[in-house]
Amino acid sequence: MEALSVALFIAIVAQQVVEAVIRPVKVKWPEVDYWWLIYVTWAVGAGLAWAAQLNLFSQLFVYPMVGQVLSAIVVGGGSQLINSIFGILDTKKLL
Repeated sequence: MEALSVALFIAIVAQQVVEAVIRPVKVKWPEVDYWWLIYVTWAVGAGLAWAAQLNLFSQLFVYPMVGQVLSAIVVGGGSQLINSIFGILDTKKLL
């Protein structure tokens, strides 16, 4: 699998796992403000990307650790963040 595909897959998995875990909590306590869930999803996605040793920036940095840390941050941010960063690489937008 290509690294960007893996990143998108991990981001979606992280979001769905957190959503599945929190769904019963939302039913039990619907009045609670769940604004902080984005940070939980970010941590889960970053942890999964780190565990997978994902490096989206392998061609940019000499030290692989830098690419892995940045990849963990990007994947933790979710699929929208990945699309906003790597979407500009679309050749139609560059022309």
